[in-house]
Amino acid sequence: MENTNKESTLGVSIGHLEPVNIEPPVEKLVRGDLVVVNNEYDIHDLEEFAGGRNRARGLLKTPSFEDFKSYVLNFAPTLAEDESLIVQSIAPVFVDHKNVSATAILNFVANGFSQGHCDHKALLQLEPTVVWSKLNALKDHKLSQRDFAVFLEDWVSVLEITDAAGNVIGGAQALAAVRNMKIDATVSADHSVGNMSESRSRFDQVEARSKEEFTPAYFKIRDSAYFGLDERLIVLRLVINTNDDKPVFSIQIVKEELLLDEIIQDFKAKVIELLPDNPVRIGTFTA
Repeated sequence: MENTNKESTLGVSIGHLEPVNIEPPVEKLVRGDLVVVNNEYDIHDLEEFAGGRNRARGLLKTPSFEDFKSYVLNFAPTLAEDESLIVQSIAPVFVDHKNVSATAILNFVANGFSQGHCDHKALLQLEPTVVWSKLNALKDHKLSQRDFAVFLEDWVSVLEITDAAGNVIGGAQALAAVRNMKIDATVSADHSVGNMSESRSRFDQVEARSKEEFTPAYFKIRDSAYFGLDERLIVLRLVINTNDDKPVFSIQIVKEELLLDEIIQDFKAKVIELLPDNPVRIGTFTA
């Protein structure tokens, strides 16, 4: 039987003794690494039937700085330049400023290639503290007088409370002021008449007043926001809505954008301190 580079003899058909030829599944081309694949063939990866994987891949997710460090250093692949020199790959780390997380790509570099598969990763995802989670759940949400009083009663022991002038208010005083607050509305009208003109003006004033001497305006608390970061001062502003006949409360984080930037810079500095030899950049990477 004749066998060429385009045909291979599989066998003979029963009764006719004619050769059965099958086209090769792949034909290499001269230009670069291009190949022609016959549409009649399917490609199957036999890795799933082997005792292990052909290469390492997967994702570690942890809130622990130390576990993140040990995994990145222990599982980074080694690149063999020649038989006498073996260099460990240094994984780049990308810090996600929106999610306060860091991702190390362990197979970012592959020997002999411009880039690796980038599918072996370690993710450091910090967990928010109880305080930070509570503040983000409450901020900019409208609370009734009763609900805000309950919140203040639960958290008054860890808050420093001040009025608009910066005077410190005791927790009991602040709580009493919130519970005894009401809406006062006053209306004034001016009316003047001349020989050639007439003018009228109306002024409505609505104000939230408390029977107590001091009304809380700001709340201060020290917290790290995320476990593993440095403790910092968080200032909350109390906003009282007077559109209805009953006061409606909400809290805002003062200078929230600057505070978030401080948090992410603190996180990046700690990642750099953790892995001083690895390049650390703010951003995300998608292969």
